[in-house]
Amino acid sequence: MSPKVSIIVPVYNLEALLPKCVDSILAQTFTDFELILVNDGSPDESGAMCEAYAKMDSRVKVIHKQNGGTASSRNVGLSVATGDYIGFVDNDDYVHVTMFETLYRQAVLYDSDIIVCDFLKVDEGDNAPAAEEQIISSVQHFNSREALNQFYTQNNVTFVVPWNKLYKRHLFDGVSYEVGNSYDDETVAHLLYFKSRKTTYIHVPLYYYVQRQGSMVNSRYHLKRFGAVYALKGRAVFFREKQEYELHEKALKVYMEKFFWHYFTAKKSLVNIDDELKQLKRTFNENILHLLKIKGVSWKQKGMWMLFVLNPSLFEWIKDRKRAS
Repeated sequence: MSPKVSIIVPVYNLEALLPKCVDSILAQTFTDFELILVNDGSPDESGAMCEAYAKMDSRVKVIHKQNGGTASSRNVGLSVATGDYIGFVDNDDYVHVTMFETLYRQAVLYDSDIIVCDFLKVDEGDNAPAAEEQIISSVQHFNSREALNQFYTQNNVTFVVPWNKLYKRHLFDGVSYEVGNSYDDETVAHLLYFKSRKTTYIHVPLYYYVQRQGSMVNSRYHLKRFGAVYALKGRAVFFREKQEYELHEKALKVYMEKFFWHYFTAKKSLVNIDDELKQLKRTFNENILHLLKIKGVSWKQKGMWMLFVLNPSLFEWIKDRKRAS
């Protein structure tokens, strides 16, 4: 008989943190799950540790693969998952002992395609929070369009990240994470919500996101961060193709803001990236006609966008002069 939930953990080179992650999952009050550990070619002892867990607990499945990144590991996990619902946990994070029971019960109670909980940011080395019962302070329900609009509120991170949720498995039919893009969650989130009929958001922190030194979000700027811009562009194009014009405009605004930040941060922080900057700028040029149609933006601002298309150096000089004055 298939398990109710498949929990997928991409594993790579984190032998020091992996036990805390896996132990928190195996200790769940909810027991009807399979835990899929996808070892992404780890050079350390992570792979052996995964095998040890599989010997200790029959719910653990281990897959060893060549290194291909988190997205490819998630895709491999999805390809073998048999549960009615899918959940993800990153291998440097951990979860509250009642997380999957709470998510599953709420998903069934409300017949939700996606169930979302809050998360807490914790520092590496912090002790796990006490295991006492966490109380749900409130519950919200969203249809597909309402859930997608949460991307443009203070809940944007909570709704976009993959790991504080359960998804009905059928949502992933024809959907995969973009291999090679470090922001693969941004490439997929809108596809899942668009296919969903109902999303339920329970206001209770059950996932512990570890802020780790050396992780991508805490490291110096590097070219992998361009992936965020490409993902946001793809989302805007998706909404336009689906004739979701209100969402398309919101997506374009976010894309535009992130584009300028990443473009000029990279230009000032990195060297020998002319080709990469040209490629990134090409995404802006391709969207300029749509950007000019955005409502609520002055023609003066839109004129600056056109100037960037024609002469990025002059655009930057004017921006720097304004900032200095």
